[in-house]
Amino acid sequence: MEGFKKILGDILGWVLLLLFKSYGLKKFDKHVLSIYFHNPSPFLFQGIIQFLKAHNFHFISEKELYDFALGRDELKERKAFVSFDDAWKGNLKLIPVIEKYQIPISIFTPVKPVVSGNYWWEYVPYLKSKHPEISGADDLKRMKNSQRMEYVRNAAAERILKRSAVNLKELEYLHKHPLVTIGSHTYHHPIGIQCSDEELAFEYSESKKILESWLKTEINSFAYPNGDYDERDFEFLKKNGYKMAFTTSPNLSRENNGMYELPRISINTKGGKYENIARMLGLWHQYIQPLQLKLKSENRKVSVQIIDQYS
Repeated sequence: MEGFKKILGDILGWVLLLLFKSYGLKKFDKHVLSIYFHNPSPFLFQGIIQFLKAHNFHFISEKELYDFALGRDELKERKAFVSFDDAWKGNLKLIPVIEKYQIPISIFTPVKPVVSGNYWWEYVPYLKSKHPEISGADDLKRMKNSQRMEYVRNAAAERILKRSAVNLKELEYLHKHPLVTIGSHTYHHPIGIQCSDEELAFEYSESKKILESWLKTEINSFAYPNGDYDERDFEFLKKNGYKMAFTTSPNLSRENNGMYELPRISINTKGGKYENIARMLGLWHQYIQPLQLKLKSENRKVSVQIIDQYS
């Protein structure tokens, strides 16, 4: 089923690019394209980079993006900023592509997975098998942070997983690479809006403090886990001296809170090249997503009618 969805998505993406590619690209004559990955294959990553190179995008570092966002530099050509969330071990396989095309990247790193080896959502299948009240990761995301962490701690004590996050030695290697900048992604990768004030304060201060201690450098950037944040986050960003923070919102035009709501466009690790390029250019959101929402709405209506019929 996943394979079929990927093929279908790529076909739809290819059609969108055939019809609307020039229209999708036009907005990036005035805005920096900011994209982020999680754990893509080298094939998908290189395909997207090749598309950007072929369409005259020049890759910029986090520091250069900061200058553009502050208005210190003028946008005279298409620019792209590339980042990664979570510091997956698989990101190490992308270094040859990064070097080949000379792409500066930022990797937003949560501290705990570097120490433990895994991310909390990797325990969801085990938790589903043990707890009938848990049907998926979304159930954990809706819990208070302390409750979610208790579930995860218990699962980690009972279940040993293969390491999927970089270890400290690998993180140090990435940090020393001239094309890589490390940013913070909190300590535990919590859902920020489910945290108490004390928990959230810890996530911001300790992640910065530990990363700086490990890497002997200043950590200036932050990415909101799961894209969730509220007014408290701005306070903790300022208090801890972060200069910039990245969202998961692709909206380029909305009013934002200065340097703490920088937009990014998500690349779907499970999707194909053409689907992701269509998403990156905003075409998927404009043309396919409304159809998906309409189909879901129609399916709900049919389900309700069937239930009413047999009630």
